[in-house]
Amino acid sequence: MTLLAGAAGADITPEPGTPLMGYAARRGVSRGVHDRLLARALCLAPVQRQGAGLLLVAADLCLLATEQVGEVRERIAEGTGLPLRNVVVSCTHTHSGPDTGLQAIVNGRPVPNHVPRILGGLVEAGLAAHAARRPARMVWSRGQVHIGRNRRLAEGPIDSELPVLRIQGEDGQPITVLFLCGCHPTVLGHENLEISADWPGVAVSAIERESGGLALFLLGAHGDIDPRTRGVKDLARLNQSLGRGFDAMETLGGEVAKAVLSTGSPLEAHWRTGPLGTSSETLRLPLRLGQLSSEDAERELARRKRQLADRLGLSVEQLPRLAELESFVREETRESPAAQTRECVALVRAYVRDKAAPLFVGGRRQLDVEVQLLRIGGTALLALPLEATAEVGLDWKARVERRGLQGALVSIANGWLRYLPHPKDLAHPRAHQHYEVLSSLLADGACEKLLASGERLLDELLES
Repeated sequence: MTLLAGAAGADITPEPGTPLMGYAARRGVSRGVHDRLLARALCLAPVQRQGAGLLLVAADLCLLATEQVGEVRERIAEGTGLPLRNVVVSCTHTHSGPDTGLQAIVNGRPVPNHVPRILGGLVEAGLAAHAARRPARMVWSRGQVHIGRNRRLAEGPIDSELPVLRIQGEDGQPITVLFLCGCHPTVLGHENLEISADWPGVAVSAIERESGGLALFLLGAHGDIDPRTRGVKDLARLNQSLGRGFDAMETLGGEVAKAVLSTGSPLEAHWRTGPLGTSSETLRLPLRLGQLSSEDAERELARRKRQLADRLGLSVEQLPRLAELESFVREETRESPAAQTRECVALVRAYVRDKAAPLFVGGRRQLDVEVQLLRIGGTALLALPLEATAEVGLDWKARVERRGLQGALVSIANGWLRYLPHPKDLAHPRAHQHYEVLSSLLADGACEKLLASGERLLDELLES
């Protein structure tokens, strides 16, 4: 198979004054631009087949709604002739990027005026990458990087592997360097009001300067992995989203770039032209209380509310409305032992999560989750619209390795539907206090179903 590859980027930096996204504790709008935000795209296709291949877009944004991504994918598919399922749109998840209107969409309000131009930039990058295709070859390599730490458990799991895909033209000129890393782009904290791509922006800029081609970052299984500049999170403590500033961002991004570039120049015999393959399916999964009847779900929520009131020594009627509940509980437990505060805040967050979950998904009690499988050479990428924890990524890798390939997981792909913990995360004695569990809309068992779907899609590709 002769491989065609093209890469392109588009600037999506908003103007200062645009609201930022990523931290509930942030106050104020952006006041400047520290570094430009881009949408970067890569198109890979076999030369023999029109309308075949795959196209990846990675945008320096925190989050996008599935509806927004659907629009972008449709426009790219229409402009390229690729099937929609062959187009992937992901976010790097910088917490110093612009508000993309996700909350407005959930609440049925119009998105901010700057959003259409940003989405247009994603389409522009995708179409340009498709137009730039030329004969090429590729090679995967694997490095190590140690910029992250498990933010839930001091000795918790982490995946330090750094998959790197190099693509060059038949003339030997670089086209792109794609790499995956599972670590939140949150070196900068809620006090930062400068627009920035955080550490991935530093990494891709350094790689591009050194390699001469476009660099493209895909966010791996990062749900419980923060930069090592942060500590282990604790529900009893406030102000845990304070950052470490631009110097720390440069340091960590520079380490990633060095690790990518140091994977070395592969031998001529290792360069390949394929194979390529894509497949996807959509699973309908229940929300956490979605397996109960509506009446039983309401009774369960009422029980939890009474439980919270009892812990605080109050009547149910004395509790405030949903939006004010956590701040009220924190004030009520301000002088209490940390263990009591943790339990009360955990009760609040679980209650709010399950009370508000249907609102997040249009009043439904189930969630449609797209599972997308991409085979690029000897690597199988599983793309999910969720923030997968490290254990989810490690599990996927093990399943792929049993099939003689290497695996990697792409998080926040084709939209955002909150967190995806692994059964091992759920089995922890303090799982009910862990942010990733408290932020997951899906009922237990979702992770196993999604990974099994990825396996089925991969097996079908391998058999075809």
